[in-house]
Amino acid sequence: MTYPGSDHAAPGQPGTPQDAWAPQTDGQAPQPEKKSNVKKWASVAGAVAVVGIGGAYTLTGGFGIGDPKVNDCVQMKSDNDFSVVDCDSSDAELKIVGIEDEKKTEDEFMADPASCSEFATAEAALWSSSGLITDKGTVYCAASL
Repeated sequence: MTYPGSDHAAPGQPGTPQDAWAPQTDGQAPQPEKKSNVKKWASVAGAVAVVGIGGAYTLTGGFGIGDPKVNDCVQMKSDNDFSVVDCDSSDAELKIVGIEDEKKTEDEFMADPASCSEFATAEAALWSSSGLITDKGTVYCAASL
């Protein structure tokens, strides 16, 4: 629209250049803010740490702390819990004479009357798992001291 007596359009009215109200730039498109890679790398490092710790736990059977070996002695804490003790200790009750190769769940162990039958001197079979009773665990064959 034009005003009477004016040869050009009023500002903001039809006929004005479209960019007249646009913000002034130096001719370049606005750049997005650069993101820091710290969060990304911290998240990757955290995931690697979790996987590494989980792998070490699995490979060592729950870090392998206290797992008996053949000729180690154990003390029974309860019917299904034991700990490694020095064989010269008065707490020593049984000596590990063998370890079965096949891992079993607690149910499989309890249902197998032939556990430790391959070890002639074995008098007891002990089952241990570093996880839940539904996880596969190790069968230790023991004899009295």
